[in-house]
Amino acid sequence: MFRLIQLHTENGVPRIGVEPDGYVSARTALAHYRSRPAAYFGVGRFDHEGTLAEIILDRLCGPLGDCPRPASVVHARTYQRLCATCSLGLEVLTVPELARILGIACRLAPVLARSGRHARLEVASPAGNRIAREFASHVHDPIWRLELCAELARDAGSVNGLLIGVGALTHRDVLDLYPRLRTLADELPPHVREELSRATARPLSPAGVAGLRMGLTTAATPG
Repeated sequence: MFRLIQLHTENGVPRIGVEPDGYVSARTALAHYRSRPAAYFGVGRFDHEGTLAEIILDRLCGPLGDCPRPASVVHARTYQRLCATCSLGLEVLTVPELARILGIACRLAPVLARSGRHARLEVASPAGNRIAREFASHVHDPIWRLELCAELARDAGSVNGLLIGVGALTHRDVLDLYPRLRTLADELPPHVREELSRATARPLSPAGVAGLRMGLTTAATPG
């Protein structure tokens, strides 16, 4: 039996959430996962006793899965899947290291064949990588936030950096930076703010975590 799972940290400790719907094969579960990559961490394989025996990580890179390069590592704090390019300069874990931390076998799923806009290999968004690295130390700067919002409006892929940057904040960081996070929420391009607001309905998803930490709710509407 296979189920979609979520992974988040609670006081620095990884916590696994399990969706109730079950699937008879990993292929079917991955197909459902890939329809909403920002909502889940991966697919869990459960044995006949209902114990989580293995976690299958998809190769989609980034919280939204819109980087064309296959993921090979995960962010050390947010557990977001990242490719070699998007992980440059970030603290990451290899899949074996993640398995040791969780105490559960982990493996990468086969690379998904791309089609349409992902058929040609493209360069991952360098802006998203920079946003993720700089977020905690620069979000207080109004000029940096202005440049961030301009980048979000210009490059849809850069939202991955925003999700990773917000998700990597510690609980203390969130408390200290909350006024700035709320200000940033008001400054976001409308389509990004609306997306994060809707995502708060799934509070364990990367976009849901970011939205809630920025003070957004499903009832939030553009100003």
